[in-house]
Amino acid sequence: MGFKVLRYDDDIVAEYSNITDYLDNKTEYSTIIYKKKLDPSAGWAVPFVTGHKYKIHFGMTGLDYEELTIDASERWEDSDKSIYLVHNWTDVR
Repeated sequence: MGFKVLRYDDDIVAEYSNITDYLDNKTEYSTIIYKKKLDPSAGWAVPFVTGHKYKIHFGMTGLDYEELTIDASERWEDSDKSIYLVHNWTDVR
């Protein structure tokens, strides 16, 4: 299952009169393939450019997970800009 990433900065979103057109355009998404085939203990290793906002989800329709862990690189410094991750969340099962 792929990890989907969409650039979601305010200036990019503002260019669209209908945000649904942007969200539905699958060619705008990047896909990061799950690393399990290479290493069963691995997950997704994804670099993000600091100072930006991204919309993320798993697979084509999302993934029903109960836990997600995100770790910062050992190279992360306090002076680095923030990264904003936007994702869908539903508390209905």
